[in-house]
Amino acid sequence: MERKQAIYDLAVRVCRAVRGVRSDRQTWIGLELIHREMSGERPTAIDAAVAFAAAKGWLAIGGRPSHSVMLGQGAP
Repeated sequence: MERKQAIYDLAVRVCRAVRGVRSDRQTWIGLELIHREMSGERPTAIDAAVAFAAAKGWLAIGGRPSHSVMLGQGAP
């Protein structure tokens, strides 16, 4: 249960980081910018939180392999 809460909390922080780094007219944010903004977290943990947030509909993921994110409706 603690792990699920931890990934949830990190996903919320990722969404807040996306909000914090994007400009008013910017839609897509590069994942490398999120990794840089959250440099205290392991990159694999951030990637897992991005996937969790995407599954919740909080973020959209762009590219193959994934390289950018966009905030979805109802993102925390």
